Amino acid sequence: MEYVKRLKEIIQEKQRVRTLAHRKSVFLFLINNRENERKFNSGNKDYQFIFQLDVAESVTVDGPLVLGVYNGVFGKMNLDLDYDSFQKQSFLDDALSNQLAIYLTQELLYRPLDDKWYLENMVVTMTDYLVKQTSLDLANNGELKMGITPFQMQKIKHHITENIDHQISTSDLASLVKLSVHHFIRMFKRTTGETPQQFTKRLRMQRAKELLLYSEDNIIQVGMGVGCDNASHFTQLFKSSYGITPLKFRKAHRQMTLAAS
Repeated sequence: MEYVKRLKEIIQEKQRVRTLAHRKSVFLFLINNRENERKFNSGNKDYQFIFQLDVAESVTVDGPLVLGVYNGVFGKMNLDLDYDSFQKQSFLDDALSNQLAIYLTQELLYRPLDDKWYLENMVVTMTDYLVKQTSLDLANNGELKMGITPFQMQKIKHHITENIDHQISTSDLASLVKLSVHHFIRMFKRTTGETPQQFTKRLRMQRAKELLLYSEDNIIQVGMGVGCDNASHFTQLFKSSYGITPLKFRKAHRQMTLAAS
């Protein structure tokens, strides 16, 4: 956490974010938009926890950075925190990020407001991690050479999304872009930094998160909806991706939504 100089503001209203921003600012947001919730639609209240930190001059920040979680999905927003500006960032969405987000939100909701030192440590820890993930992704993208074209990647992603509840083989994906399996795997890894199997698994688990948050399907149904034949296999895959079981993930987010209402 050596890059953090100080925590400037705690729990800022989003209208004030732009006036506080400068090149070395990092904003952390945790936002739940209840209009997207099917079950909890009795009110229109949003809640957002927004924090600003300054970073040391020695750290390269292409900023200001606005990073965080919107409806359980990790990504970036513009300085106005317009929901329409939200862009998913898969490289932020891993086991540690999810654990930190759930833990931080629970602390915000249930810990006394006068206990700021602990809250500040949690904010700094999560922001530090997300900034490092962002920096690592930028570095990796700079090193990777294009192997699969953007059009081909869009075609592959569309195919996976449309068939996410079925088994998808690497040979199926290779045939979409008219490459041999061996050449496809090599080019795909060069382009994305992931194998086709890793990429497909990540899209499956992202879809599983959406189903857990916004549907009433049980765990078995969610698993089948992303191509897992049994609940045990689905639970194992989800936990390996996010560090928490599907059931605990759903319960945690629903408890936070109810507590904020």
